Amino acid sequence: MLITWVRLFHTLVFVVMFGAILFLLYCGLSNQLTRWTAIAFGVTAIEVLVYAANGFRCPLRTWAENLTPAGQIVRDIYLPPGLSAHVVSISTPLLGIACLLLLGRLLTR
Repeated sequence: MLITWVRLFHTLVFVVMFGAILFLLYCGLSNQLTRWTAIAFGVTAIEVLVYAANGFRCPLRTWAENLTPAGQIVRDIYLPPGLSAHVVSISTPLLGIACLLLLGRLLTR
């Protein structure tokens, strides 16, 4: 079923993106600025642009909603419902802190 593939893909995207945010946070805290830092920043920036261009709504969530039969609960990712409802409110401050740390590291070089 296509919804299963959407959920798997969405989960994979989440793992990569959240990992990139945690990596950026680590780089900012440890002052380890490498090529991988730039790659993680670029990937995260693309995700933020896609999210913003879609009206601050995940396009994979919309796709899952369109594939879910009427009357059923939309499950767009393989995360516990309590966690999936707060992904943005958790990841946004972490990304903001990471960006501020990285900017501070770049300005003091």
